[in-house]
Amino acid sequence: MAKHYTLWVKADCCFCVKAQRALLKNIKSHTVHVMDEKAEELAEVQKLWNHLTVPVVVLHDDDRETFIGGYTELKEHLDAKDV
Repeated sequence: MAKHYTLWVKADCCFCVKAQRALLKNIKSHTVHVMDEKAEELAEVQKLWNHLTVPVVVLHDDDRETFIGGYTELKEHLDAKDV
């Protein structure tokens, strides 16, 4: 299976928009979950990954899930040469 990113975002979050644009620019497969009306579900995701802001970015590679972080960490991740 190819690498695939999952993002949990809020529609009015500028960093969430930047994260989505970065993945599109780098032609990376991804799924976006807009959590504006799902506060409880978002809280569960944030607790699971110990990340209190949005976006929450996770990389799926084969059967492995790797927490990336938010936009800044995603940008650093995408700028790495081996991604």
